[in-house]
Amino acid sequence: MKFTKFLSAALIAAAIPAVPGVYAGENDALFEATYDMEDIKQNDNKEIVLTEEVPDGDYTVIIRTGGDTETNANIYINGGERVRAYTLEAGKTQENVQPVVPKDGKIEVKVLGENPNVTDIEIKQMPDRTEKGEKPTIYIAGDSTAQTYDYAKTYPQTGWGQVFADYFTDDVIVENRSMGGRSSKSYDNDGRLDRILTEMHPGDYVFIQFGINDGAENKPERYISVPDYKELITNKYIGEIKKRGGIPVLLTATAASWWDEENSCFMESRQDYAVPTREIAEETGVDFIDVNEIMTDTWNKNKKDEVLSFYFICEPLESKAYPAGTDDHTHLKEAGARAVARLIADEVADNMDDLCMYVKPYEEKFTDTAGHWCEEKANILKEAGIVKGVREDEFMPDKQVTRAEYLEMIMRACGIPGHAYREGECLDVLNDDWYCYAVQSALDKGLIPPEMLGDCGGTKIVEKIIEEAKEDTEAVTTEVTVYEFTQNYDTEIYSKGRVEMKFDGDKPITREEMAALTMNCASYMMKNFGSGEADMTVNANTETFTDEDEINPEYINAVEAAKGYSFIKGMGDGSFCPKETLTRAQAASVAGAALAMRVSIGG
Repeated sequence: MKFTKFLSAALIAAAIPAVPGVYAGENDALFEATYDMEDIKQNDNKEIVLTEEVPDGDYTVIIRTGGDTETNANIYINGGERVRAYTLEAGKTQENVQPVVPKDGKIEVKVLGENPNVTDIEIKQMPDRTEKGEKPTIYIAGDSTAQTYDYAKTYPQTGWGQVFADYFTDDVIVENRSMGGRSSKSYDNDGRLDRILTEMHPGDYVFIQFGINDGAENKPERYISVPDYKELITNKYIGEIKKRGGIPVLLTATAASWWDEENSCFMESRQDYAVPTREIAEETGVDFIDVNEIMTDTWNKNKKDEVLSFYFICEPLESKAYPAGTDDHTHLKEAGARAVARLIADEVADNMDDLCMYVKPYEEKFTDTAGHWCEEKANILKEAGIVKGVREDEFMPDKQVTRAEYLEMIMRACGIPGHAYREGECLDVLNDDWYCYAVQSALDKGLIPPEMLGDCGGTKIVEKIIEEAKEDTEAVTTEVTVYEFTQNYDTEIYSKGRVEMKFDGDKPITREEMAALTMNCASYMMKNFGSGEADMTVNANTETFTDEDEINPEYINAVEAAKGYSFIKGMGDGSFCPKETLTRAQAASVAGAALAMRVSIGG
């Protein structure tokens, strides 16, 4: 084996005091070594192993592979799999760059494979980072309950870390490094912790939350015993973060929505690792947020159905990844992720003196609705997470409402979930339109009046196959509404794209369209949610609107029903103004009434 090993005088660290034991001091050179693997042979286990004692610090390890023959390689560093097994065609090369924190003063690189074709391995110590970053950074090291998800693939699953930044000012950076399926052990072995440690600056925060996957005895790559868990969290996670001048924040795992029918309450959950996490916090004195306990206490102050709506419990077609539906009491939807993120941010605001200044104040009310007739309902909807401000905390009550905005507002008020977007089934709506999930669900459920869709002749209910039948299982199906073209359209003209059905989501919605959408959503809510035993008396007032003759005949029944259920009242002069566009204030009034009905029926 040919190699060079030297202390690089060209990489002298900056002449500022270093954090003891980690960074190079002003008179220290940085370690750098290159190992030419041309003559090295695999051992009997088909392994190439390089072990090097190195000074304390942060490192970059580069493993280069490839050659004249096919390459098969799988790379481990310090016992953890960093690069899964891969194959390169003959003549192809690959450079694998990994951040590394030494283990017991050593860096061990192990390359496995029938023909790994390692050309060289380079170990380079990183320059010191003794100064704080331009802004403090909050790193989140956790599992799937905190992970950031791509809705195009996993809608509606959401991690609390995905929305955590929304509760902080722009003066702090939130880096969510959580990853599904990880325990404290596998997260470390993957090199994810090393990546944080080699990036962070003094004064940065690392939120550490594990405990759901750690006890998986049937998955050795994840499983870690409680004593080993305590040692790993204490020595590497907390110890190495502190060594770099960072602030570790320890969190218990999120609570599951386990309902105790006998005692009518949510039970404790995840205690196998929550208890040792509490012990670590007490033994080390680090900042600690008992997320598990806080969630359980909060859930037991709320209605069961409201809490369950926070979790990844999905009806057929709602989930992109699980179209047949889910009964997941561990992971979260957006509302649940936001509820958990808010609880954690509140704990930061109350108990962490240095970080609390970055938490956004919790404004329960819009700043521009004081004295406006919609003030109460707009703020109720804000608190319930049904509406947001157009700009920060400004509701802009007199602004027009689009079809898409009102559809999402009324569906949320009625507790109707969105559906995962399906290519080619959502009219003119695209997957990158923020309202695609509401429209897809509304189409599946027949909530959109055909009159709003252009060249639509009506609807019919069909059975949709979600999963094809297999040898040992039957097909999974569900009923959906299909919108049909008019029966008299010209096929030739249609084929040229000159006739179509479309939702026109950005088009302002008229008041008569609002009434029709409202009654469709309310009817769906009354049929599908709650006990149905609430008082839903129709208003006995039979007085008609003065401009009733201006209402589209297709909408007249919906307008009368919406008035009967007190969703709408008219304009004060006895008119309804069906063709006028809806304002945000008017929309809030109707959605607020729908939310009140939902609460009354227990939905």
